[in-house]
Amino acid sequence: MTREYVRPTVAGWLTPTLLAPWISVYGAITAYVLLGFDLGGNLGKAIAWGTGMLVGSVWAAVFCTFLVVTDLALLGVKVRTLPAGRRGWLTALLAPLPALGVYALLPWKTLVTGGPWTLAAAILIPMIAVAIGSRVIAGQKPPV
Repeated sequence: MTREYVRPTVAGWLTPTLLAPWISVYGAITAYVLLGFDLGGNLGKAIAWGTGMLVGSVWAAVFCTFLVVTDLALLGVKVRTLPAGRRGWLTALLAPLPALGVYALLPWKTLVTGGPWTLAAAILIPMIAVAIGSRVIAGQKPPV
């Protein structure tokens, strides 16, 4: 049984898109530190957590920007509708996790020696790929 399409409100779309990635990133950083993984030296858990939260805040802001741009681009070419409601929250909560998982596996010591463009690509490419992929895979097709 198909449901009738109800156009989401701007607040119904933007609230999960701009809030859920922050919750996910903060939760992942907290879990990472509490599980004892090293975030860059022998800093201690409190300093590692604070530093991770600072970096995670910048990352989440950039990721939210990519999600908004991706949503508007997919809506503009009529490939996907704006995610809202339960689907919007679930997609936005889960979307940062694959990119953060890729970062945990990357050989950062060799990437840093590759120069600033290599480092920027290593940070941005997983972020962009996950933003586009999550919206295309989990999104709804627009009504005909």
